[in-house]
Amino acid sequence: GPRFFAGARVGGEASFRPMARCGPLFRGRGVELAGTGRAKDSLGRDGRPARMYFFYYIPIGIDAERRRFPTLTVLFTGICVLLFVLFRFFAASVPLDFRNYVYYPGFSPPISALAAAFFHMDYFHIASNLVYLVLFGRYLEDRVGPLRFAAIFVGSAIIGNVAQGWFNLHVLHTNAGIIGASGAISGILGAFLVRMRHQRVKIAYWVFAPLMATNRAGTSNLHVFFAIALWVLIQVVRSLVQVTGGPANVAYMTHLSGFVFGMVFVSLVGGWRAGIVEGHLVKAQRYLRKGEFYGAQDELSHYADALPHDGDAHAALARAHVQCGNAPGARESYATACLRYLAAGRRGDAERVYQEAVRAFRDFVLPPDAQLDLCFGLERSLKQDAAVLAYDAFLRFHPDHPEAAFALLRAANLHAKRGDAPRARHCYDTLVLRYPDDPWADFAREHARRLATA
Repeated sequence: GPRFFAGARVGGEASFRPMARCGPLFRGRGVELAGTGRAKDSLGRDGRPARMYFFYYIPIGIDAERRRFPTLTVLFTGICVLLFVLFRFFAASVPLDFRNYVYYPGFSPPISALAAAFFHMDYFHIASNLVYLVLFGRYLEDRVGPLRFAAIFVGSAIIGNVAQGWFNLHVLHTNAGIIGASGAISGILGAFLVRMRHQRVKIAYWVFAPLMATNRAGTSNLHVFFAIALWVLIQVVRSLVQVTGGPANVAYMTHLSGFVFGMVFVSLVGGWRAGIVEGHLVKAQRYLRKGEFYGAQDELSHYADALPHDGDAHAALARAHVQCGNAPGARESYATACLRYLAAGRRGDAERVYQEAVRAFRDFVLPPDAQLDLCFGLERSLKQDAAVLAYDAFLRFHPDHPEAAFALLRAANLHAKRGDAPRARHCYDTLVLRYPDDPWADFAREHARRLATA
């Protein structure tokens, strides 16, 4: 491997230059947000360190849910790992030259700005980048979809590396090469900040200050805005340090450019408004965890208003209404949720929420056509008890519906299958009495007679 190159350590773009690998004793770890280790020395008058500390942290979780498998996140991660293994351990067997995929500003073709994003310098470099890619990427891909996620990854990688190349040539006056995925990952962070700005990031940290008798480790939850804002501040400060003559082995301009691209792109495709809508749900979930049901009800009302065709939103609002004792609101929201599920073809969800509503309100019923459709669905899915209750509610509240006689017939058949002959006979007799001119009346009369004989 190219061990004679000094490059960005963990999580940074590697800026290559042929020199010995050396650096300060205490080195930054991670894509600065993703795991920064620092040491600080303040020298006293006698020249000895007055204080010294080490601080490391790494994200380990995000308080969010996802519904889809993160296909592209896994794909990009797999490509990075595969290429790292090939050129780290099988470089002599691979018919490709690693150096051709380093982006050298002013020399490399534009495609190298993208190809360089899939190559990494060492174990720390790839490990820290992939921690962020997997942790943040899987949730962002779930929210924006695979195509837009791919656009963020590819666009941030290209824009970030090209911007760093210009910065190298015209500001730092070097043609050092660039590799690493942190430009793309910075774009993911920028898009995450816009689209999922109401989430919190769980970090694990370790603080070690031997001269201050401090050794503490633990976990903490940070609002994503403060966590990423701190990272951006670090990038800006260190970029300025590079301009004033600091070491140029980390491509901070790549980070900043990729980050800005991710923010702008996801905002242009509706990410800002989608973030506002999801923010209502996130706040409601936090209220629920604290038992503050009225606050949750208010946030879920805004959430359902923003997503009028989303059955999940109305079902969540219905549960909040139940917790607050708002029976009329709960009935309305349960009914709306069932109707939205049926319209979307999500019959299983409609049946589940309907049964939940019936447990809360024994006299719960949908509009006649929707109620009958749900009755048939429950019967087809072999939920006989629920189907009987649904048929009973339909007949009680919609006795004049054109399909009422047929509903009675289906209810009678269900009772018969369950071995409840008296109730089955009662349904047949009711059909004959209420609807004597219905085509099913003779059929019901004959079955009632057979049950009476039995």
